[in-house]
Amino acid sequence: MASVQAAAILTSSVVTKNGITTAFFPPGFSSASAAACKRDFCARSLASGARATLTFDPPPPATKQKKNTVDPSSPDFLPLPSFEQCFPKSTKEHREVKHEESGHVLKVPFRRVHLSGDEPSFDNYDTSGPQNISPRVGLPKLRKEWVDRREKLGAPRYTQMYYAKQGIITEEMLYCAAREKFDPEFVRSEVARGRAIIPSNKKHLELEPMIVGRKFLVKVNANIGNSAVASSIEEEVYKVQWATMWGADTVMDLSTGRHIHETREWILRNSAVPVGTVPIYQALEKVNGIAENLNWEIFRDTLIEQAEQGVDYFTIHAGVLLRYIPLTAKRMTGIVSRGGSIHAKWCFNLSQGELCIRALG
Repeated sequence: MASVQAAAILTSSVVTKNGITTAFFPPGFSSASAAACKRDFCARSLASGARATLTFDPPPPATKQKKNTVDPSSPDFLPLPSFEQCFPKSTKEHREVKHEESGHVLKVPFRRVHLSGDEPSFDNYDTSGPQNISPRVGLPKLRKEWVDRREKLGAPRYTQMYYAKQGIITEEMLYCAAREKFDPEFVRSEVARGRAIIPSNKKHLELEPMIVGRKFLVKVNANIGNSAVASSIEEEVYKVQWATMWGADTVMDLSTGRHIHETREWILRNSAVPVGTVPIYQALEKVNGIAENLNWEIFRDTLIEQAEQGVDYFTIHAGVLLRYIPLTAKRMTGIVSRGGSIHAKWCFNLSQGELCIRALG
């Protein structure tokens, strides 16, 4: 249902030609989502006019995706989406700003929309990332020089909050300020006070920094990830490309199938936006899906593994307390969160309530 709703929202305006109504879907939508949405559109169209018809062209053979990755070290990637095809009336531009302390010149992307007639163009926030780069190569390591310079200087921590509290405006803060059209000092101040965050793991060098906070633009997350039914690295990277092309500010890899580590590696190397995970999913996979066999050491090692790989943020169900679990029995839908239900079963069977709070505190 969610995919159908998303498709319905992103369906372009109905095109009428010679009195015949046609629905058009932007590229990147699965045939199932498009077909389901078109069925709904068709019913509404037929109810409103006798001449309304529907056309649907199945995806060409070149875009059909494999069900499972044969070799996770060498996926057979699909053709990349084209920025020009997706936005025929737009151009990708960059705004240059100089980081005074380091001398680095930052090139901040934005999308310039060209209107018809004499109307002036306007600029949009852009999340599409670098274009025309093979996923086998991966995106350019935009932040490598920034991170290397800071580590050479030495510091007890390398977090954005640490630098913000020291009164230091990092390249990431300047980049976010240019994207959001704020003064860099305001960005630093909001991060230092804990009212905003810049999710930017120092191992995710391909990242184009973005900021999340109440004073800044609303951000949209896109969930992706394989399953036990289909574990395709090619499809997951393809999802990242399309999600960011259409404006996703972050992506979450919720993979539960095969090759979880390898899938996440390919996603990170091809994502210009922050990548998040639910670590308990991979921790559960390490014990063959048996929650009773989970322990803190496995969960901790999974957190470290993903952080060292470059994951920018985690979802951790730290609020699952042993004394609250019986209360869920009275709920009509029980625990609807998959990660929460895994934590609950773990706590209930091992009497390790408040495990995450105790271990992470």
